[in-house]
Amino acid sequence: MSTSVPRPNTPLSSQPARDAVPRQLIVTASAVIFAIRDWSLWVLLRNGPWGPPMRLVLGSESVSDAVERSLEALLVWPAQASLLQLKAGWQEQQVYVWGSTEQGAAVSLIHSILLRANRDELRPNLHLQPVPSLHVSWVPVAEIESGQRSIDPDVLPGVLNAVYTLRSHVQRDPGLLLHYLADMSTMKNLLDELEQREQEINKETRPLNVVKEPPTGDGILTLVEAALLYRAFVPSDEQIDLANLRQRFLATNLLEPVNEERPVRGREREWRRVSRAYRYLG
Repeated sequence: MSTSVPRPNTPLSSQPARDAVPRQLIVTASAVIFAIRDWSLWVLLRNGPWGPPMRLVLGSESVSDAVERSLEALLVWPAQASLLQLKAGWQEQQVYVWGSTEQGAAVSLIHSILLRANRDELRPNLHLQPVPSLHVSWVPVAEIESGQRSIDPDVLPGVLNAVYTLRSHVQRDPGLLLHYLADMSTMKNLLDELEQREQEINKETRPLNVVKEPPTGDGILTLVEAALLYRAFVPSDEQIDLANLRQRFLATNLLEPVNEERPVRGREREWRRVSRAYRYLG
């Protein structure tokens, strides 16, 4: 399916051994990484073609190792960052190996990953990655589904399949959202974050080993926050029965009421936006 093209007037014997043998198949590992930003669902996509962050699987590593290496290149704490990881299946796509004449069809294993809370701290300056194929940015899922943001048509089915898989899991297990909220200390406003990023745009990227892990939450959450988080996962045109959703959260037996009310994170600027607090018992 894929062969190397020798350069003109170059003796075959002078080529490296790896170029002398045609590669029959290029295997890649793609990670579709999701995050919650300002109570909406976002996905991390490559700025170039081929969609989500991708890594070629070397002969000496497994596919799962390649997924971990992709996360290490994109995130600061991959081991601690993944709150949920789902395998969404295989897809075939065209691949061009950066810095090589090699190209051809590839089979990619797609993973969908929901980052742990405080996701705003879980990234270096992603636009300054030394490898061009790893230049990525956050994109609202709603913009992709509505057609406002176009991505490579060979990749779109895999991304949408990962979104569907993630949504199905959240709908079956709402307790996952309670776990996420218990781990989350703050919810940054997206406009505030963009202003901060504008101020830091001329600063050099800090080495990963000096970036501190974000603080975790104190395990206290509100049902209003749980409903906001649930709404972030469903399509914008889907109706939600809030009374039923509240009962589903309480039926998990993972919440203990505490004698206080708390501002709804990310909604502190709204007047009197407080709600009864619960302690997560998971």
